Amino acid sequence: MKKNKIAQIIPVTRLKRDLHLFDYIVPDDLINRLKRGQLVEIPFRNKQAKGIIFDLVKDSDLKKSNLKSIDKIVEALPFLNNWQLKLIKFLADYYFVSMSVWAKMIVPEIPKRKRKSSGKILADVDFLPIPSLNKNIAQYLKPVKPVFLRYFNFENKIKVYLDLIDEMVSKNKQVVIIVPQISDIKDIYKYLLEYKNQVLIFLNDLPKNKYWQEWLKIKKGEAKVIIGTRSAIFAPFKNLGAIIIDQEESENHKQEEPNPRYNAKTVALKIKELINCKLFFVSAAPSLNSLYNIQQKKWQYFEIDKLKAQPEITIIDKQEEFRKGNYSIFSEELLNKVEYNLKRAKKIFLFLNRKGFATLATCQDCGEIAICPHCNLPLTLHSNKKIVCHHCGFLKDLFLFCPKCKGSNIKLTGTGTEKVEIEIKKMFPTSHVLKLDLETPLNDKDLNNSDIIIGTCYAFDQIDWQLINLIGVINADTLFYLPDFRAMEKTFNLLVKLTIYLSDNQKQLLIQTMTPDNYVFKSIKKLDYKSFYINEIKERQNFNYPPISKLIRLIYQNFEFNAGQKEIEQIYHDLIDKVDNKKISISSPLAAYTQQVRGRWRWQIIIKIIDKEINLDFLNNLPENVIIDVEPVNLL
Repeated sequence: MKKNKIAQIIPVTRLKRDLHLFDYIVPDDLINRLKRGQLVEIPFRNKQAKGIIFDLVKDSDLKKSNLKSIDKIVEALPFLNNWQLKLIKFLADYYFVSMSVWAKMIVPEIPKRKRKSSGKILADVDFLPIPSLNKNIAQYLKPVKPVFLRYFNFENKIKVYLDLIDEMVSKNKQVVIIVPQISDIKDIYKYLLEYKNQVLIFLNDLPKNKYWQEWLKIKKGEAKVIIGTRSAIFAPFKNLGAIIIDQEESENHKQEEPNPRYNAKTVALKIKELINCKLFFVSAAPSLNSLYNIQQKKWQYFEIDKLKAQPEITIIDKQEEFRKGNYSIFSEELLNKVEYNLKRAKKIFLFLNRKGFATLATCQDCGEIAICPHCNLPLTLHSNKKIVCHHCGFLKDLFLFCPKCKGSNIKLTGTGTEKVEIEIKKMFPTSHVLKLDLETPLNDKDLNNSDIIIGTCYAFDQIDWQLINLIGVINADTLFYLPDFRAMEKTFNLLVKLTIYLSDNQKQLLIQTMTPDNYVFKSIKKLDYKSFYINEIKERQNFNYPPISKLIRLIYQNFEFNAGQKEIEQIYHDLIDKVDNKKISISSPLAAYTQQVRGRWRWQIIIKIIDKEINLDFLNNLPENVIIDVEPVNLL
């Protein structure tokens, strides 16, 4: 019988997207010792490198005289299981990234001196008692398909997590909980006293020794509960029973930079398929993609609990304020409610989204905002007085008169936290006002002593919401009118979260907007997800946006503007020549929303794939300096 004398190896390094496997001769003394998934040392490009054995075969398509030999086995036990090798192959094809890049990310670097690393990441945690919730989780474990869990109360969610952990650990299985950001880890960990010695925090930026030790604990099955951000989905699970994607709607589950630009939710779905574990997507404000999968019966839906009470929600029409001669940031009603709460020593949170710095052309008479006729996305102002669609390239002159009402009161909008802080201090000079955003250091003393807190989404995790009696959304349209097809969804979900934070019919949520008749605000009044979904999915269908299509964003960068413009045009024409399919649409190249990053000019091409089964191998032939972002979370 002919022995397998050729090893197909993935070098553990960063290579071009079309370089995956390299053939090596297996020396006679290693023939009976090599296994798939082992880590070996190989000569690679005139130096020594590590590699993972992807497969062992009898022959190579290359001449054996051109092949090099494996030098040695680094670790006798396989570093990666068969399912992990299959995962790497799938991800390389799906994201147009070399298998070597995935291996580089997944395979840990073995420390030269394996010293025991001391100190815990969460050493000073005050553990909390287990919340009580009378819920039978057997129904959540029954479905074969992925399960979506909707919750309104954080502690009820935690109780379900604990019950799922109990179930899995009793069967000697592991559970991994993927959270959007590091600050979310402690919120879950502090309830895990019972499993304190079996819980492991797994982050890719741990010190090298620490990372190696934690990696081994997971691989040996010593760690039963693994918590981490998106990269923890690649942990070397020994007997994985369940994956929990916490706050599944968060954009942080998608890696935007650097390569590989993966989504932990996509990886989790593939792992479930490969090893048949349970998969739970959990959220208080479900993403539209999740709602679509539920509606299409691909996922099973459960509600953990119900919203105990809804605050009083008021939608303020800013156009009406203008007609009354009030051109202030604050409506009359918002100021009255702030004053009312201050007199009763109740705290107020004034929210605005810092991302809403897009310069938009808005008619102050009728509320009309310049919208692209082809993409239904807002047009943004450029320095040449042109308003441009950053999705399809549609361009027109900035109008002097409103195309709808013919009024001349055109304003370029955009408000920041500093401006709100200045204005509110003028109105209430004796009140303690705190600005809380990413650029402002947090001081607990200031937070506790403040009467009015002005903040962005950054403030959400810092505030004790039980103390807040009024939330005023300064301008709900700032996020709403970003040139991003998910803008409506993000606005709605953000307002849902604010509603849940208050969760008391004695409290108040006041939303200021130029477009009070928009379905987002009509739906939020009743917290009506069904109505929102019906309206939003109709818009996605009209313009072939996800989840109806699959979106791929090509990003090209060049230090030279003219040379870059010429090359991206050539790339576009090459793509058009290769693609003759009505199920794929390719936008002409246009300047990215953020036109310059670190001195490089940026252009983008948006590809919509209507038939998701279409072969996209032609993208592998793109120049290496073109970034391929599969299923981008935004187009900014």
